[in-house]
Amino acid sequence: MLGKLLKKDFRSTYRFFLPLMGGYTIAAAVGKILFEIVLSVLDSAGHTSALSEGIAIFSVFYLIICVIYLVACYLMTSVFVVYDFYKTMVSDDGYLTHTLPVRTSTLICSKTLIAVMWQIVVNLIISLSFLLIFTGHFSQLPVKYFFKYFASSWNMDSFAYGIYSVLNILVESFQRPLLFFACIAIGQQWKNHRILGAILAYIGISIATQIINTIAIIMTGVSSLYQDFTLSGYMLYSLIFGIITTVGFYLVSDYMLSKKLNLE
Repeated sequence: MLGKLLKKDFRSTYRFFLPLMGGYTIAAAVGKILFEIVLSVLDSAGHTSALSEGIAIFSVFYLIICVIYLVACYLMTSVFVVYDFYKTMVSDDGYLTHTLPVRTSTLICSKTLIAVMWQIVVNLIISLSFLLIFTGHFSQLPVKYFFKYFASSWNMDSFAYGIYSVLNILVESFQRPLLFFACIAIGQQWKNHRILGAILAYIGISIATQIINTIAIIMTGVSSLYQDFTLSGYMLYSLIFGIITTVGFYLVSDYMLSKKLNLE
């Protein structure tokens, strides 16, 4: 049954994401062309014409717009995921959704897996766009040395840093949509102010997690000038904390939507 739900949720979300991804792909391709124009103008800076300078200025502004579009892709991904969950689970469409012969936990799993899939697609397309833009210029970018220096400056080898980073990103891919789902599940208890309730729940959970993280940072000694801070220790804590909160958000969503559902 989960497979059928995944197909259904994919069909209900792809119409949001495909235009977004298609637009960004085109913008990145044009950005690559303009990036090469800017570099060619800079290489011949000693004898540039007014037209070349104008093209360079336009290209820089376009690249800034591409960066804004990039940020918008991340934001709109979360917006689409939240909108689809709210619409199909706690709005009027929720009456139909909850009449399906499946458990609430299965519905949440389907929504979560689809959200994670779209996050992976967005990250993949954006990563490929950066590879496209900087193709032919990687030898000029000290990226490898930057990560190596960053990891060594925090008493951590680059391999361990990479492993922890991948694991934290993976956990966060599940944590973020489940946080939104939990807030919506809590907010639907407010009959006439469900969106406001979800926003307040998000603020409350965010404040609570920030307080816990701040305490953890202080305890690890990062705020002390007299103690060495090991990045690996904090990243391990972040990984464990992320797993615990992810499971907690899932349990809250399942409980509120299966035991405390209020669609009136």
